[in-house]
Amino acid sequence: MDDIYARAPIDRLAARVVMFSGEHYIPNKKILTKDNEMPLSISNLEKEKQSPKFEDIRGKKFGRFTVIGLSSEIKGRWVVRCDCGTYSLRKKKAIFNPLNTQDRCENCRHLAYLKRSEYTRRTGHDIDINEF
Repeated sequence: MDDIYARAPIDRLAARVVMFSGEHYIPNKKILTKDNEMPLSISNLEKEKQSPKFEDIRGKKFGRFTVIGLSSEIKGRWVVRCDCGTYSLRKKKAIFNPLNTQDRCENCRHLAYLKRSEYTRRTGHDIDINEF
Protein backbone atom coordinates (compact mmCIF):
# COMPACT_ATOMS: atom_id res chain seq x y z
CA MET A 1 0.00 0.00 0.00
CA ASP A 2 2.89 2.40 0.69
CA ASP A 3 4.10 1.91 -2.87
CA ILE A 4 0.90 3.50 -4.28
CA TYR A 5 1.43 6.67 -2.26
CA ALA A 6 5.06 6.85 -3.33
CA ARG A 7 4.08 6.90 -7.02
CA ALA A 8 1.08 9.25 -6.69
CA PRO A 9 1.55 12.93 -7.61
CA ILE A 10 1.81 15.36 -4.73
CA ASP A 11 -0.79 17.86 -5.94
CA ARG A 12 -2.85 18.84 -8.99
CA LEU A 13 0.00 20.62 -10.77
CA ALA A 14 2.32 17.66 -10.31
CA ALA A 15 -0.39 15.39 -11.70
CA ARG A 16 -0.65 17.54 -14.83
CA VAL A 17 3.11 17.44 -15.30
CA VAL A 18 3.13 13.66 -14.94
CA MET A 19 0.19 13.10 -17.30
CA PHE A 20 1.12 15.63 -20.01
CA SER A 21 4.45 16.39 -21.61
CA GLY A 22 3.82 20.12 -21.23
CA GLU A 23 1.33 22.87 -21.87
CA HIS A 24 1.33 24.99 -25.01
CA TYR A 25 0.54 28.64 -24.34
CA ILE A 26 -1.67 30.49 -26.83
CA PRO A 27 -2.16 34.15 -25.87
CA ASN A 28 -5.64 35.66 -25.89
CA LYS A 29 -4.19 39.05 -26.78
CA LYS A 30 -5.56 40.85 -29.82
CA ILE A 31 -2.66 41.68 -32.11
CA LEU A 32 -3.40 44.72 -34.25
CA THR A 33 -0.07 44.78 -36.09
CA LYS A 34 0.73 42.95 -39.33
CA ASP A 35 2.61 40.19 -37.49
CA ASN A 36 2.33 36.92 -39.35
CA GLU A 37 3.74 33.40 -39.10
CA MET A 38 4.00 33.19 -42.90
CA PRO A 39 6.65 35.23 -44.76
CA LEU A 40 5.43 38.61 -46.04
CA SER A 41 6.00 39.60 -49.67
CA ILE A 42 9.28 41.31 -50.45
CA SER A 43 9.92 43.65 -53.38
CA ASN A 44 12.82 43.56 -55.80
CA LEU A 45 15.37 46.22 -54.82
CA GLU A 46 16.65 46.99 -58.33
CA LYS A 47 14.58 50.17 -58.68
CA GLU A 48 15.44 51.43 -55.19
CA LYS A 49 19.18 50.76 -55.58
CA GLN A 50 19.37 53.38 -58.33
CA SER A 51 18.56 56.15 -55.84
CA PRO A 52 21.67 57.68 -54.19
CA LYS A 53 19.84 58.04 -50.83
CA PHE A 54 18.86 54.35 -50.64
CA GLU A 55 20.63 52.26 -48.02
CA ASP A 56 20.34 48.49 -48.18
CA ILE A 57 19.91 47.22 -44.62
CA ARG A 58 19.05 43.58 -45.36
CA GLY A 59 20.66 41.19 -42.89
CA LYS A 60 21.07 43.77 -40.10
CA LYS A 61 19.94 42.73 -36.64
CA PHE A 62 18.26 44.99 -34.10
CA GLY A 63 16.67 43.74 -30.91
CA ARG A 64 15.22 40.33 -31.69
CA PHE A 65 14.59 41.24 -35.34
CA THR A 66 16.58 40.54 -38.50
CA VAL A 67 15.80 42.65 -41.56
CA ILE A 68 14.71 40.45 -44.50
CA GLY A 69 13.85 42.96 -47.24
CA LEU A 70 11.67 45.84 -48.38
CA SER A 71 7.92 45.21 -48.28
CA SER A 72 6.07 45.12 -51.60
CA GLU A 73 2.67 45.74 -49.97
CA ILE A 74 3.34 48.92 -47.95
CA LYS A 75 5.85 51.51 -49.15
CA GLY A 76 8.59 52.54 -46.78
CA ARG A 77 8.29 49.44 -44.57
CA TRP A 78 10.87 46.74 -44.11
CA VAL A 79 9.98 43.08 -43.52
CA VAL A 80 11.68 41.82 -40.38
CA ARG A 81 11.78 38.38 -38.78
CA CYS A 82 11.72 37.85 -35.02
CA ASP A 83 13.86 35.18 -33.34
CA CYS A 84 10.66 33.20 -32.70
CA GLY A 85 9.91 33.08 -36.45
CA THR A 86 7.19 35.74 -36.69
CA TYR A 87 7.37 38.19 -39.59
CA SER A 88 6.50 41.85 -39.07
CA LEU A 89 6.80 45.27 -40.72
CA ARG A 90 8.93 48.13 -39.37
CA LYS A 91 9.95 51.58 -40.60
CA LYS A 92 13.62 52.38 -41.14
CA LYS A 93 13.37 55.00 -38.39
CA ALA A 94 12.33 52.31 -35.89
CA ILE A 95 15.16 50.04 -37.01
CA PHE A 96 17.83 52.69 -36.40
CA ASN A 97 16.32 54.05 -33.18
CA PRO A 98 19.05 53.69 -30.50
CA LEU A 99 16.42 53.28 -27.76
CA ASN A 100 14.89 50.34 -29.62
CA THR A 101 17.43 47.75 -28.48
CA GLN A 102 14.87 45.16 -27.35
CA ASP A 103 12.32 45.43 -30.16
CA ARG A 104 10.35 42.22 -30.65
CA CYS A 105 7.10 40.92 -32.11
CA GLU A 106 3.85 41.30 -30.19
CA ASN A 107 3.80 37.63 -29.09
CA CYS A 108 7.31 37.87 -27.62
CA ARG A 109 6.48 41.22 -26.01
CA HIS A 110 3.37 39.72 -24.39
CA LEU A 111 5.31 36.67 -23.20
CA ALA A 112 8.03 38.92 -21.67
CA TYR A 113 5.32 40.94 -19.91
CA LEU A 114 3.83 37.73 -18.45
CA LYS A 115 7.27 36.54 -17.31
CA ARG A 116 7.92 39.91 -15.68
CA SER A 117 4.53 39.85 -13.93
CA GLU A 118 5.17 36.33 -12.64
CA TYR A 119 8.65 37.28 -11.40
CA THR A 120 7.24 40.34 -9.62
CA ARG A 121 4.47 38.25 -8.07
CA ARG A 122 6.89 35.60 -6.78
CA THR A 123 9.73 37.82 -5.54
CA GLY A 124 8.15 41.22 -4.94
CA HIS A 125 10.92 42.90 -6.95
CA ASP A 126 10.14 44.81 -10.11
CA ILE A 127 12.62 44.39 -12.96
CA ASP A 128 12.93 45.89 -16.42
CA ILE A 129 11.04 44.04 -19.17
CA ASN A 130 14.15 44.16 -21.37
CA GLU A 131 15.80 41.54 -19.16
CA PHE A 132 13.48 38.86 -20.53
